[in-house]
Amino acid sequence: MTAKHLAIVLVVAAGLPFGAQGQSQQRFAVSGVEIAQALSDQGIRISDDQVSLLARVVATDAHPQLDILSVAPFGVLSNTKHSEAQSLVKLGCRRPGACLPFYVFVKEEKGGSVSGPAGTPLASPKLRAGKNAAITIRSGTHAVLLMDDSRSHVQMAVISLEDGSAGDRIRVASPDRKQIFTAEVIGANLLKRSY
Repeated sequence: MTAKHLAIVLVVAAGLPFGAQGQSQQRFAVSGVEIAQALSDQGIRISDDQVSLLARVVATDAHPQLDILSVAPFGVLSNTKHSEAQSLVKLGCRRPGACLPFYVFVKEEKGGSVSGPAGTPLASPKLRAGKNAAITIRSGTHAVLLMDDSRSHVQMAVISLEDGSAGDRIRVASPDRKQIFTAEVIGANLLKRSY
């Protein structure tokens, strides 16, 4: 093949999509109303105007089921009329791969208009995994552990050594039980950690 033919083949190949990945998957925006509803369903009574998204959030599902992964206090906003406490809430889609975990600010007016179950303050660690802290992964479950750093991505088969809810850090072992890791529960068969 001559250099001229090789150049033509490369130009044509650059314009073609690569396999099935070339077909774009439809993405749906996740709104503040959906997030407020998900928080309300999990015991945090708020309205959609109390939710502030930090970035545009998209999911592969039109109306994804969202889980609370963590809640942390973020300080107080003060203005001339009133002051508001803020919490930083980490959310994720219940179905693995439907969306990336994301953060939102939830404003709480000093009157206590935002609260968890039975008046629990929003930033309570008990609300990390939702209303009843439902068990996401059981001891003995076979799962996939994702390990990432800035240069590599490793997937490894593991077995859960403990029960855990989404956002919990639990111990997992390699199938031969020779290596034990601590990892964060993402879904029913998915955990992650960095190395």
